Amino acid sequence: MTNPGIGTDITFPYLASRQPAREWAATAALAVTVFASLATSITVAGGLVADDAGPTPKAYHALLILGGLVVLARGKIARPRVELLLYFSVTITSTLLTYLIYEPRVAGIKLLIALYAALVATSLGHITNRHVVLRACRLAGVAFAIAVTIKNATHVPEFIAYLVRPVGHPEVPSLAGGGLNIEATWLGLAAFFMIGTVFFIPMTVLAAATSALYASRAGVVVAVLAIGAAVAYAWNRSRLNARSAGSSVSSTRVYLRHTAVLLLAGMTLGIVTALVRTAKQYGEATYVAQRFSTIGDEPGSLGRLVLWRGGLRVFEENPLGVGAGNAVPTLRRVLGVDVPEDNLHNIYLQHAVENGIPGLAALLLLTATIARRVVRSRFSDQLLLFCAAYLVAGLIQFTGVDVMFWVAYGLQSGLASQGTDA
Repeated sequence: MTNPGIGTDITFPYLASRQPAREWAATAALAVTVFASLATSITVAGGLVADDAGPTPKAYHALLILGGLVVLARGKIARPRVELLLYFSVTITSTLLTYLIYEPRVAGIKLLIALYAALVATSLGHITNRHVVLRACRLAGVAFAIAVTIKNATHVPEFIAYLVRPVGHPEVPSLAGGGLNIEATWLGLAAFFMIGTVFFIPMTVLAAATSALYASRAGVVVAVLAIGAAVAYAWNRSRLNARSAGSSVSSTRVYLRHTAVLLLAGMTLGIVTALVRTAKQYGEATYVAQRFSTIGDEPGSLGRLVLWRGGLRVFEENPLGVGAGNAVPTLRRVLGVDVPEDNLHNIYLQHAVENGIPGLAALLLLTATIARRVVRSRFSDQLLLFCAAYLVAGLIQFTGVDVMFWVAYGLQSGLASQGTDA
């Protein structure tokens, strides 16, 4: 029996460890969800599908449903940001109205899935903390990089055959819906989660090397963007450290960080060069360099130029839009040519064509808001940097309804609703 007048320092172990255990459980669950949002070709059964537009239930569908159930069980539904609500209000309304005239498409369902993902992610970010969210995103990014590397290692003969006769991209399955080009881009974007950690350099080098292997110009561009974002992040941290510390030790650490980040560019180029030299014995291994030097002349560039010119023509004829998913089919009818694509490879033009002037305005407002928040945070928020990089890459890539983008922005918005973020 304990004397009521005497205090005790005895603490039961399970009480002390309950909170860390809950945090790790939340981190693991969120990491799996983010991983599935990157690897959108993985089905519920664990297989791969060739096209993310197919009706096959994906792993991220199931995980987002579970996330929604968790939010409902906790009873803490966060209020989404105004620009997010405005964006989906405009795009969904315009799509429904245009579907009265044009054919309804699966892309309309994808738009609803993106809205659901944004709402669930916002509430998940609201009920957790920044440490858990960032740790989960980093774990997911590392897991995605490992999975991509293992997958590529099992298809060495296909890569060798590709290097012998390099045309387009290697004939290798992709974990990300949309093909290897999209997979390389997501790998580069995942490096933004690693900014400020020791994982950033190896992750960015791996993303650049994989992009070179895939002959993905977009992936290489995103890797370069990641380096620029890391420099801005390091510069901001150096200013904060200098103000708070002001010691020679702090200055030394700042210089070391700057040096490490700046050396990353050289390391990336060195590794890519080494890969090219090693692969030369198998054929035309300088294909990636040729794709950069012949932009505007080779099939990939010409395909995009046809899409963009045709998209502008469709927009001129339909300033109020043709509905989500109808951009390319309408373009085929207008131009009278067969276009082997399902999107315009430019999210801004895609919104202009499918959702008209209102949809483009909503996207531009969202983009401006994210840019302003990145500047206000002084490039210190990895999630915002990820979203900003996605919108930059969207000039040559993506569709605008990619679930991973809305998961990231939703999580960051939920954290911001706690009053601790920009």
